[in-house]
Amino acid sequence: MTNDNDAIRSFRRPAQRLTAAPSHKFAIGVRVIQKFGAATGTDSFSVTRHLPDAGAGLQYRMKRERDGQERVAVESALELVAREDFMQ
Repeated sequence: MTNDNDAIRSFRRPAQRLTAAPSHKFAIGVRVIQKFGAATGTDSFSVTRHLPDAGAGLQYRMKRERDGQERVAVESALELVAREDFMQ
């Protein structure tokens, strides 16, 4: 004969670990340059959108102010532009 507590325990699921979703390093609107990948020289881009990890790392949609070119890059390929770098 089983009691009610045994019946309740049999329906419980094992505890699940909660893991924090990775967060993007660069905020929307900041200026970045590509460290490697498609050659851009010293052109800077403005981050316009955060994209999910597609297997290679978190991604960003960004736009070059000079000509409006848009591209996607992974976080590891980007570097924050210091304020002095793009004011010259």
